[in-house]
Amino acid sequence: MASTPHDSAGTTFTFGGTTFTATSITLTNTDPNATDTIDISHLGQTTGESVLSQDRPLLGSADDTGVEVSVEYIGSSSLTGGTTGTLAITGGLSINRDATVSQSAVTLAVNDVIRGNATFRVAAS
Repeated sequence: MASTPHDSAGTTFTFGGTTFTATSITLTNTDPNATDTIDISHLGQTTGESVLSQDRPLLGSADDTGVEVSVEYIGSSSLTGGTTGTLAITGGLSINRDATVSQSAVTLAVNDVIRGNATFRVAAS
């Protein structure tokens, strides 16, 4: 069977020296310096009034890259939140940088293998 440009076969995922059997990887890029506003509308406003807003009062972290990676994998290993290590992904996507676990869970279900998922915040290179 011919390989297509969107084929992710052969992609591997390693964190902290442990290789996981990944079933899904999602890379998300956001702008940590975006200057968006927050909605401060209130119940005293009437129909037809403009939405009230103001600049966000807090700034993002100076070392936030805006890069987040979510991974689903087969196995019962649960990654501890706040753990930092080297995140290495090769194949359809290439990353080899320090990352911190921001969320991790393991799911057990009838008639299925044990599955885990984790989300990482990727550090600046």
